[in-house]
Amino acid sequence: MKIGGLVKCSLVDFPGKLAAVIFTQGCNFRCLYCHNPHLVYPELFARPISWEYIKKFLEKRRGLLEGVVFCGGEPTIQEDLLERIQEVRSLGYAVKLDTNGSRALLLHSVLPYLDYVAMDIKAPLGPRYSYVCGVPVDLTEIRRSMEWIRRSGIAYEFRTTVHPDYMPMEEIESIRNLLTPGEKYILQHAQPFELPTDS
Repeated sequence: MKIGGLVKCSLVDFPGKLAAVIFTQGCNFRCLYCHNPHLVYPELFARPISWEYIKKFLEKRRGLLEGVVFCGGEPTIQEDLLERIQEVRSLGYAVKLDTNGSRALLLHSVLPYLDYVAMDIKAPLGPRYSYVCGVPVDLTEIRRSMEWIRRSGIAYEFRTTVHPDYMPMEEIESIRNLLTPGEKYILQHAQPFELPTDS
């Protein structure tokens, strides 16, 4: 797993839990409003943090932290994601995954080991989806990920980043129509973001 950042203690990234946040390097999207290019574009990557460092840190924080969040970048492009999630669970932590939902099969494989999942819905499910994401997107994968999350039995939320140029508020209603009654839906305003470090 390529890790580009670590927040050692967060009160806001895992609902109801004190958590560490692992930022993976690499993403299969190139969103026009991307708030953290240092985790997306390889030429901007910082020196990776080793998994050994992360695991030792988590071992020392057992009993203090409650959860671990895998985000990015896009964690599901990390082929050892399932293995790492299982390792974290073996240490007694709850696990949350943040994902863009573009790799439904891998998402499906890790869902049984998650306690919470947050999936971004980038745009209404039409041509603008690929435009906003900066790459061609298979919308079948997005729909499949949404349905598997719903059927998983774990806590979840869908969310959309709002940007006045690329995802104006007037398009949000089209996204809301994709949701079922009672589903948690979060709107995030696009904003600059600095890369977390392990310091």
